[in-house]
Amino acid sequence: MPNLTPRQQIMELITGTRRTARQLAELVGIPERQVEEHLAHIVRSVARDRTRCFLLEPSECQDCAYSFRERTRLTRPSRCPRCRSEAVSAPRYGIELRAPS
Repeated sequence: MPNLTPRQQIMELITGTRRTARQLAELVGIPERQVEEHLAHIVRSVARDRTRCFLLEPSECQDCAYSFRERTRLTRPSRCPRCRSEAVSAPRYGIELRAPS
């Protein structure tokens, strides 16, 4: 994938699977914060494309199992609003291909 831009690499890596920002940063070779910036643009690109759908698997508290389903930000939350624990899993991102209608 050396001829692809980081954004294109990320799109290829999350198509058909789900990965965290940290996993993507390691695979692409860029900082995690840059991955999150690219993901914001990828969400917009995928929203315009009727053949693909962006998936966000929400973060979850490891202590009380609270799920951050209502969260719209792509970044990992710092702590749980219910129990205040900082043991929060990272969100996972993916792209699914939609069946033609």
